[in-house]
Amino acid sequence: MNEKIIIRKLPPVSFIKFLNAVRSGLIWMNQKMFPANVVLYELFQNLWLLPCVKVAAELDIAKLLKDKPRSIEELAALTHTNPGNLFRLMRALSSKGIFRQLKDQQYANTAMSKSLIDGNGSLRYMILHHLGELNWDALSKLSLSVKTGKDAFSYIHGKRIYDFLKDHPDESERFDKSMTNLSELAIEPILNAFDFSRFKTIVDIGCGEGLLLSSILYKHKNINGILFDLPDGLRKSQEILQRYGVTGRVETIPGSFFDKGLPQADAYILKNILHNWSEPECISILSNIREAMSDNGNILILEMIISEGNRFSYGKLIDIQMMVFMHEGKERTRNEYEELLQKSGLTISGITPTISPFSIIEARKT
Repeated sequence: MNEKIIIRKLPPVSFIKFLNAVRSGLIWMNQKMFPANVVLYELFQNLWLLPCVKVAAELDIAKLLKDKPRSIEELAALTHTNPGNLFRLMRALSSKGIFRQLKDQQYANTAMSKSLIDGNGSLRYMILHHLGELNWDALSKLSLSVKTGKDAFSYIHGKRIYDFLKDHPDESERFDKSMTNLSELAIEPILNAFDFSRFKTIVDIGCGEGLLLSSILYKHKNINGILFDLPDGLRKSQEILQRYGVTGRVETIPGSFFDKGLPQADAYILKNILHNWSEPECISILSNIREAMSDNGNILILEMIISEGNRFSYGKLIDIQMMVFMHEGKERTRNEYEELLQKSGLTISGITPTISPFSIIEARKT
């Protein structure tokens, strides 16, 4: 291993739920005390903030400030930008706690801006992808998706996202790194909430770079793993496996989860997979896993479960992303997952919440 991997002990879910309830209550009180149009306008101001975050990530400013504060003149010279306009960008970001302006007109990192530095806990590639032209163009066609029921991405590019990425390796690499950034946010909450040690072999279906499985095996030395994905998805997996020191316990198998003959194991992980696909496609994936698993096997579905009614959940916003970007992809409620599993010959045996937006849905054969 090239670096020390640290898996922190996190607060219990009940405590985080309590804090979120208090926070939500304070936000509700704040919104009720101001005119509705003022509250809506405050939310609207993120329109100008988010492109600033994207440009800062693109210029890698946080990395330039990693070791010491720098002046605008220094930053402009290093990033080949206009000093006056770079100052205006940094001023806007600093007003939101993303970077900090010092008394001597230099700029330094804050806890939030450090998240723009590549490495553990980074969101840089997530921001570059989601605020990049590829995604921005699709979101600009949200009304088309609402009116037609079709994803805007296919309308713009004439093909579905995964077919597009095959033809655009640079975008594909950015997309993969973006997914790894998002995975890193959920890994510690997942490892703190769920005991994987009862399984001998785990297959990570559609694993990408293999970060989640590597983390599980790093924590639980008794488990062996299988990374299963298309060849392009597995191309960076060895780098992650070596970083976590688990190469000797992992087999990489290229293949499609739409094909029969999946590897046999005690447990199958599906993290952020089902939300990408339509109901028939999800049933096909789940049915293929059911056919491969033993009678006592388990499927672990790691997804956001949308809450019913007016209660806020991150899944309700990310579902808008799915609407414009994925062909019939969507975030789902518990009832919708129950229906998918039932149609696939499976049933929910338990749901484990985490302090992140993700829950772990455990399914077994009916």
